[in-house]
Amino acid sequence: MKTPFGNTVRCYDLEKTICDLIKNRSRVSNELLLTAIKRYAAWDGKDLNKLAEYAKKLRVSKILKTYLEVLL
Repeated sequence: MKTPFGNTVRCYDLEKTICDLIKNRSRVSNELLLTAIKRYAAWDGKDLNKLAEYAKKLRVSKILKTYLEVLL
């Protein structure tokens, strides 16, 4: 995507972002991680199949499952 200043940046979907946050949870505040997962769980447009695919590829399925069991 192009930024308003004309720079090209990579842009990922919400499911990939959630999995990236979980994978890098040691570098992300716990509050940020929990807030992101809670908002994703409440979002009407969520795609749990896509989320599961990303989680499997990034090897965070078990951790994601733990978070989602509480919220869903």
